[in-house]
Amino acid sequence: MPCRSPSRVTFSDRVERAPSPGDFLQAYEPLLSDGADIVSIHISGKLSATANNARRAAEQLADRGSRIEVIDSQLVSLGMSFLVCAAAKAAVGGADVEEIKTMVEAMVPRVRILVVLDTLEYVRRGGRIGRARAFLGNMLRIKPLLYLRDGEVHPGERVRTKAHAHKRIFEIVTSYTSPVEAAVAYSTNPQDADEMCRRLREAMAGVPINVSRLGPVIGVHTGPGVLGVGVLEGEE
Repeated sequence: MPCRSPSRVTFSDRVERAPSPGDFLQAYEPLLSDGADIVSIHISGKLSATANNARRAAEQLADRGSRIEVIDSQLVSLGMSFLVCAAAKAAVGGADVEEIKTMVEAMVPRVRILVVLDTLEYVRRGGRIGRARAFLGNMLRIKPLLYLRDGEVHPGERVRTKAHAHKRIFEIVTSYTSPVEAAVAYSTNPQDADEMCRRLREAMAGVPINVSRLGPVIGVHTGPGVLGVGVLEGEE
């Protein structure tokens, strides 16, 4: 279904901080009081201190009798959604912490993420540019096509127009041989996401494809005009 999120967003110089260990203590303690075990899946540790802060909180609660398993997904946003949804389904189905951890960690290398930015300015400001720093010299003249690999941002191709960038994402995604699930995300242009989703559904019949808006943390670091596609490939 088409997205109907508002398209007007204000982007500023503000950089969001990672949740602190104290934030995680507040989140974990009520669950532990109910006797629950916890699987806590987080954004790549190379892009955020979130997973490390979660581990610090878990260490402080190690004597509570329940198990807290913190997982660095090595992913963001779209890619994490595959892991979190699979983990939740497994938990509802009765899987224990170790089974869920093993399943999630096996999924990580099967996730592909491609993103086209309108500009590199926002990732430059936030310091999350990683290996895509090589693009900075031409950032005013290109639409950067980036990959997320091994937990950090990698440069893809230097593309001159948005239309060409979207075409390349479509070509790359449809070249994957064993997709089992896909997702499309955008920052400010739902029409771009709807069109990409429509084309992918035609080309990848039978593969579930969801459309969503990027959350505020990723949005702050990537800026307006972003379009991303994530793909979960099948097991070899």
